[in-house]
Amino acid sequence: MLLAAVLAACTQLPERSAAAPDYAAAPAEHGALARYAAAVDERLPSGETAHWLLDRNELALTARLALTERAEATLDIQYFIWEEDASGHFLAERLLAAADRGVKVRVLLDDFDFGRNEDLIARLDVHPGIEVRLFNPWARGGVAGKVWEFVTRWGTLTHRMHNKTYIADNRFAIVGGRNIGDRYFGIYDRFVQNDLDVMVAGPLVQDVAASFDVFWNADLTYRVSDLERLGPPEPLPVLRERIARRVAAREHALVAFRAAIEDADRYLGGLADTFAAGPAELYLDTAEIRERVPDQLYRRFIELIGTAEREVLISSPYFVPDREFVELIGRLTDRGVRVALITNSLATNNHVVAHSGYKQRRRRALAAGLELYELKPDATSLELYVADAAEAGFLGLHTKAVVIDRQTSFIGSPNVDPRSMILNTEIAVVTESELLAARLADLIERDMRPDNAWRVTMDEEGWLRWSAGDEVLRRQPAQGFKQRVIEFLLNLLPLKKQV
Repeated sequence: MLLAAVLAACTQLPERSAAAPDYAAAPAEHGALARYAAAVDERLPSGETAHWLLDRNELALTARLALTERAEATLDIQYFIWEEDASGHFLAERLLAAADRGVKVRVLLDDFDFGRNEDLIARLDVHPGIEVRLFNPWARGGVAGKVWEFVTRWGTLTHRMHNKTYIADNRFAIVGGRNIGDRYFGIYDRFVQNDLDVMVAGPLVQDVAASFDVFWNADLTYRVSDLERLGPPEPLPVLRERIARRVAAREHALVAFRAAIEDADRYLGGLADTFAAGPAELYLDTAEIRERVPDQLYRRFIELIGTAEREVLISSPYFVPDREFVELIGRLTDRGVRVALITNSLATNNHVVAHSGYKQRRRRALAAGLELYELKPDATSLELYVADAAEAGFLGLHTKAVVIDRQTSFIGSPNVDPRSMILNTEIAVVTESELLAARLADLIERDMRPDNAWRVTMDEEGWLRWSAGDEVLRRQPAQGFKQRVIEFLLNLLPLKKQV
């Protein structure tokens, strides 16, 4: 009993330092981003939001760097994962540069996977113009300590902040599926992600900023300076030198990053001619995960898809539908609605355990009438997601989007699986715009083409087939024997019930 009490005490979070709530500033009235946003506003119908799809990794990179380089007042950044790789270090360097010129930078990160690196991003907090906070943090470091802490605080630690937002001067905001890391920007040698964000300007930006504040000021959000496990901060000059050294070591992979900075004004200057306008709404889960299960977005997501009259197109990297979602598919297809979905095949899935859960539900979804596609690792669209100076072994799917009746678009952070819809907090932009919906539908249907994906079908006896043009496979595609063995062993475990 004494040992249990001691261990429990070791997993308690420290007291948070007293501080008044900190909220987003008003939209910047001066500076480059204010001017570019004003040019958009002049052409934007009253009450509507401007949208730009950031599909290719190079485009997503250009947008983030352009906003970072031209911000003059604030940068509010919220992510589930910030990898300490070439792109992670480079963006950290640019945040330091922004803070040096007087930009107030707030960085909010989920802490579930944060401590596996050197916590370099947390160290940015040493700069007087940057504050870093962690959502739902671990009390202690170390594998053994985390295992025990996960057992004793399971009910809290299982809920993760999966939100992804990037807000500059409260004039432009990016919401979507990308984390910060090389595979999301096309420079990871093993594989790169087919991913999607939407950048917005107009009234919805204030809603995105308010959503950031909700999490920034949440009871489970801690300043990094309050977490003893991180130790004392290193001097700012030492941090700068360490980041610069990491960036220099991967300079050959950062050609596109340097080009994006040089291209910032040309890119931002062209936004007024390229947006899709429409009324937009933000879907958001609660940050008070101690008090409520964060399933608010899922409830609205189900209701939204249920309004379809003709067609639903879905892209979801991890697809583990619950009974309610399978029944929804059945109701829609029974009344003649086409429901088509693309997800990862085993061959493109970087989380085999998630595929194990999907495999158990695949037949049920097909029986309900789902038109199902799985991404090919050698999809012809791979070339669209790899930076010019990089190579990648295969393409993975990370896009999380839905188009309903070629009219309504849903773009955000959630997958169609229990972890996203019930356990994690998520965020999404929902827009009524035929132009945006048409652009998004084109992307999803491109990914479903035979040169990019297999169509999965099931015969009357329950046997599955993977077809792409004249190619027909009788067992699911995989990267090789080792991956098949891992997937087979996972199917013997009860993990599929936990996904």
